[in-house]
Amino acid sequence: MARSSSQLTGGEGLPGGPFARAGERLGERGALALFLVPALAVIAVAQFYPLVESIIITTHDWTLARSPVMGRFVGLDNYARALTDPQFVGSTGFTLLLAVGSTVISLAFGLGLALLTVGEGFHFRLSRTLLMLPMVIAPVAVGTMWRMILAARVGPLNQALAGIGIDGPNWLGDPNWAAASVIIVDAWQWTPFVTIVMAAALASLPADVLRAAEVDGAGRWTIFRRIVFPMILPVFLLVAMFRAIDALMTLDIIFTTTGGGPGFATQTLSFWIYQQGLRYFNISYAAAASWILLAGCLVVAAGFLVWRSRISGWQRERGA
Repeated sequence: MARSSSQLTGGEGLPGGPFARAGERLGERGALALFLVPALAVIAVAQFYPLVESIIITTHDWTLARSPVMGRFVGLDNYARALTDPQFVGSTGFTLLLAVGSTVISLAFGLGLALLTVGEGFHFRLSRTLLMLPMVIAPVAVGTMWRMILAARVGPLNQALAGIGIDGPNWLGDPNWAAASVIIVDAWQWTPFVTIVMAAALASLPADVLRAAEVDGAGRWTIFRRIVFPMILPVFLLVAMFRAIDALMTLDIIFTTTGGGPGFATQTLSFWIYQQGLRYFNISYAAAASWILLAGCLVVAAGFLVWRSRISGWQRERGA
C-alpha cells in the first residue's frame, strides 16, 4: 500500500517533519556559535586574560624599578597596604566627593535642560546639538582649556571678575577652590549626556496621559512631580549610575588641570593608581588598588540596579 505524503514526511506534511526542523534549529545554533567564536576569542584575549593576569600580579611583590620579573608571593598584602595607605584613603575621599558632586550637578542641570529643549522644532534640535559640544571634546582638551580659563593671573575668568571689581580666587592653587573647580569642570563636560538621554525619555512619554492631566487642571509642577518624573525615574537612575561610575574613574581632567594638587587635594583614585603604576612602577601595588576601585564601582552599579529594579516593580504593581 502506498504511503501518504504526510506519513513520508513525519506526519506533518512538511519535508522531513519534526526531526528535520530540530536538525535545522541545531544547525542554526551551531552556525551562531561558530560565528561567535572569533568575537569570544578576541574578548578572551583582550579582556579576560589581562584580568586574570592582573589578579595574579596583585598577589606578588613586583616593582619594575627593582626587577623586570615578578617577585615573591605576598598574598593579600598589597590590598592591605593600599587600604591603610593615607594617600589612598585621602584619594578615596576626594573621589567620592567628586563623584557625588559632579553627578548631582550634571543630573540637576541635565534634566532641567532636557525639559527646556524637548520637542521636534528646529530650535529645539539645534539647541540639543549645541549642548552636545562639551561631550564630544576630548577630556584632555577639556582639562587644558579650563586650566587656561581658571589661571589665577592671566585667566580670562579672573580678568573678567577684575573688570567688575571682584578679586578672583586662585581657582587651581587653593585646595578648596581647586576641588570645586574640578567638580564643576567634570559636570560641565558630562551634563550634555544627561540632557540627551533625558530628552529622549521625555519625548517617549504618552501624550494622552499628559493631556488628561492638563484637562483635569493640574499645573506644570504637579504634572512633573506626579506623572513625568515617576515615569522617567528608571531611566534617570540608569543615567545616574553611568555618571557616578564615570566620575569615580576620573583621570584625564585631574591630569591636565591640577595634577592632583595643590598637594594631594584633588588626587583621585585613578590618578593615584596612575602614579603608582606608571610613575613609580609599583606594578603589583597599582594592580591591587585597581581591583579595589573596580570592586567599588561594581558595588555602586549593583546599588543603582537594585534601586531601579525595586522602582520598576513598584510601578508595575501600582499600574496593575
